[in-house]
Amino acid sequence: MNRIWIIILVLNVSTVFGQNSKMSFERLKALKMSYITEKIGLTEEEESVFWNVYDEYEKKIYLECRTEIKKIRRNYKKSLDSVTNSEAFEIIEKINKLEHHALKLKEERDKLLLNKFDAQKILKMHHAEYHFNREMVYKMKKERESK
Repeated sequence: MNRIWIIILVLNVSTVFGQNSKMSFERLKALKMSYITEKIGLTEEEESVFWNVYDEYEKKIYLECRTEIKKIRRNYKKSLDSVTNSEAFEIIEKINKLEHHALKLKEERDKLLLNKFDAQKILKMHHAEYHFNREMVYKMKKERESK
């Protein structure tokens, strides 16, 4: 229960003091960790095991997939209207391969976590991730509309 209050406090403080700046990656990561930990109901011992595995795979997904997808999108964004059909096909193929690789990494992460935790906790993790992301998107959308 205390973690929920911490999350609310941090979100409110970041809203008040950070109106003109984006939320830092580290702050967002801390919020996500706190949110997921609270929703899953991890003990202190479970937290370190869980977050070691989770963070390792999040880093892999980010470095091996997300950054590459961003680069590809940044490159074709400049010439989106002048891309040929064959170039567009290649770009789609590259993005799909990277997305598939990210999904495989998530599957590996889940298998590792399932060896250490019961399936209910891992399902709660998926649910918490989904809802955290939705809340962040809603919050960002609301901030944009208020400007």
